[in-house]
Amino acid sequence: MLVIADEFGYPFLETVDQALSGLFRAVDRGHAVHLVLPNPDLIYPAADGFGIAAGSIALVFEAALRLRYPHRSDLRFTRLGKPHAAMFAEALRRTGTRNMVMVGDQLEADIGGAHDFGLDSVLVDTGVNVHSLTAGSVRTQPTYLLRSLT
Repeated sequence: MLVIADEFGYPFLETVDQALSGLFRAVDRGHAVHLVLPNPDLIYPAADGFGIAAGSIALVFEAALRLRYPHRSDLRFTRLGKPHAAMFAEALRRTGTRNMVMVGDQLEADIGGAHDFGLDSVLVDTGVNVHSLTAGSVRTQPTYLLRSLT
């Protein structure tokens, strides 16, 4: 099993190279591989700009897998985080109510995921999608807008 959960605190290229090589060896040996991505965000806001998130790393792995194994459409990550329904379904299971709101800073992942699951949403206008509401579809229009959390 390969889980890509965070991209901080390790030598990035060396770790990605080792993980990809190990994954190729497992597939070449015919082992079942399970690819899990808890948070598919592509980027995140950081104090000095933006950073690459785990979802981007998973896309690199999937592209490499498609290149090496073009006949294997099953070699894709199971995406558990927003905008995918699994996260919202688990929140519903734990709370027993749809009386909740998704608060986030990304139109596609946070707002779109909430819309798809039938939840209200709040876009915090200090993150990834600053001031880009006019470019979005109905699916990515938040119920509420917060200019900041402070």
